Amino acid sequence: MELQMGETKFFFDPRSTPDGGVHCISHAHSDHLPSATKKLEGRSIVCSPITATLASNRLKRPLTKPILPSTHPDVEMLNAGHIAGSNMFRVKGDKTVLYTGDMSTRDRFGIDGARPVKTDVLIIESTYGDPSYKFPATEKISQVIKDWVEDSMSSGYSTALFAYPLGKSQELIRMLSEFEPFIEGSVLECTRHIESHGAEYCYRSLDATNGPETPCVMVCSTNAKYGLTSRMRRGQLRTAAVSGWAISSSFKYQMGVDEAFPFSDHADFEELIEFVKGCDPDVVYTHHGSADTLAEEIKGRLGIEARSLLPPPKQRRLGDFE
Repeated sequence: MELQMGETKFFFDPRSTPDGGVHCISHAHSDHLPSATKKLEGRSIVCSPITATLASNRLKRPLTKPILPSTHPDVEMLNAGHIAGSNMFRVKGDKTVLYTGDMSTRDRFGIDGARPVKTDVLIIESTYGDPSYKFPATEKISQVIKDWVEDSMSSGYSTALFAYPLGKSQELIRMLSEFEPFIEGSVLECTRHIESHGAEYCYRSLDATNGPETPCVMVCSTNAKYGLTSRMRRGQLRTAAVSGWAISSSFKYQMGVDEAFPFSDHADFEELIEFVKGCDPDVVYTHHGSADTLAEEIKGRLGIEARSLLPPPKQRRLGDFE
């Protein structure tokens, strides 16, 4: 996402890193990072310290130096409520422009939700921008997950919960802290990087050779699914996928797991609408996911001008609408 404000260009979550301008990295999920850290050398980078640490270690290239976060007088960083270190960016000029990146308005297990702020232009993600996506309350779904774990363990089964290694996994570790879950691989690596910034988690490191005695609780990346299940004694492991996409009844079968729980680090449809309402912008630009649907719903429900940035076949520019 590129924004021209006066004489300065602002690049939000750029995949490439052109010379000049200010490069704003909202968080350290791979689809929001540039292709290589070398391309960030000498660039003006705006991100949180946690994002800088995670980005430097998640980009699979040799590092000549870590990503060093800085500030910019025209950029205000605001909590995005997505994962540890995630930020929205409000750019100030003749008008104010707020870019959300991935965001959630819910308070969840050590993550404070994003709060709306007044802005003239809002650029908002729309991953779950369809009215069919309504997530259960955090307290309710977390109790459902814990009940499933307890029932499985009382029946002699270990449980493995699969989620993204950065973000969702750390929330599950906190959610299931009473069970002192086992973690390994990319989940362990990401967790330790976040801990280096003062966060605290209760977990055990999974022995990659022997595995734990059953029954136990494990929080794992989705990619670890097959290697993990092969180490456990056949018939003594129950598996679950944790994702906002689990709203769909077919998700469990697509993932090949015993259960699927709709718990997300993104805002659902109603939360997106309420966030837009709270920001009270003159115009909204939607991108990613159900961008067209969310734009139409914003216009119909709130009476605010809204336009999708992602109509097929290619992304368009803000200037195309002027």
